[in-house]
Amino acid sequence: MFFRSINDMNMTILRNLTMVPQDVDLVVGIPRSGLLAANMLALYLNKPITDLDGLLEGRMLSKGKRKISNFDGDIIGAAKKILIFDDCISRGTEINKARKRVEEAGFGDRAIYGCVFSFPENPHLADFVMESIPRPMCFQWSCMYTPELSYSCVDIDGILCHDCPKEQDDDGEGYLDFLENATPLFLPTHEVRWLVTSRLEKYREHTERWLAKHNVPYQELVMMDAANPAERAHNGAHYRFKADFYKSQRDAWLFIESCPWSAQEISQLAGKPALCPETATMYGINGNEKVEMIKQKSGLSKLIRKIKRAPKKLVREARSFGRD
Repeated sequence: MFFRSINDMNMTILRNLTMVPQDVDLVVGIPRSGLLAANMLALYLNKPITDLDGLLEGRMLSKGKRKISNFDGDIIGAAKKILIFDDCISRGTEINKARKRVEEAGFGDRAIYGCVFSFPENPHLADFVMESIPRPMCFQWSCMYTPELSYSCVDIDGILCHDCPKEQDDDGEGYLDFLENATPLFLPTHEVRWLVTSRLEKYREHTERWLAKHNVPYQELVMMDAANPAERAHNGAHYRFKADFYKSQRDAWLFIESCPWSAQEISQLAGKPALCPETATMYGINGNEKVEMIKQKSGLSKLIRKIKRAPKKLVREARSFGRD
C-alpha cells in the first residue's frame, strides 16, 4: 500500500517546480482535489488561478491582497499558455473529460496538462507528471471517499463520528445518548466492506440506527463481544480484536483506525497496512515504499553514488584489516 499525505503532495510540488514551463500564465485546477494541488502550485509560482468551470465561464478566483505582476483585466483572454492541473491521474477519466471540455471551448491550442501523481500506466495522459506511483495507492485527502473502501476495514469512533466525550463515556445513559446523537466526522461516499469497532455487541442496535440515520453505506458491522468496557480494555483486547479480524480477511487491504497507537499495533499484528487519518500516518510500509522514501529524502543520484563507492570502501577496509 503506497500512501501520500498532503505534506507529501506539497513537497512533491516544491521539488518539481522546474517541470512547469516558465511561460505558463494561468493555472486551472480540475475539481475537486485537483484544486488543492493547483492552489499550492499557483501560490508558489505567483500565478493567477481558477477552476475548470471558471475557465470555461470566464470567471477567475480572487487573488486577495497578493500582487500578481503583468496581469490586469481579462486574464483568461490574455493568457497565452494555460496549465490544466490535477492531483492524480488514476484511470485518466477526469483529465480526459477536462481535455474535451477545454478543446470544445476553444482553449485547446493554449492548454497544457500536468498533475502531481500518476499511476505508472498513465503518465502519457499529461504533458508532465511530477511523481509516478505504483498501485495500490491511498491519499490522505480522499481515503474516505474512494471505491477502495470496498477492500477496507474502517473504525467508527474517531473516523465516522467524533470520539465519545469523557463525560458521556459512562456505559450508561450518557453513552447511549452519544451513540444515538454522535457528531458525524468522515462519512464515506462509497460502500465500506467492513466497519470494525471495539464498541460492545450489546450496542449494535443503537449503532445501526446511527449508521442508517447518516446514510453510511456498508456491508458488515463487526462489533466486540465483551461483557463490559473493562474487559474490552484488558491487555489491549480492543486493538487485538481488530487486528485478528483484519488478518482473517484475505481481501482486506487497509485498516483505517482513529488512534495512532492502535493503528500501529493493528498493522504489526495483522501484517498489513493501517492508516491513522489524525496523524496522516500509514503504518506497515512495505519494502518498495521504503525505497521510494529513500529516493525522495536522499535523491536517487546520491543513492547511486553511495552504491558505486561501496566496493572501494570494502576493499580499503579489507586491506586495513590485513595490515592489522
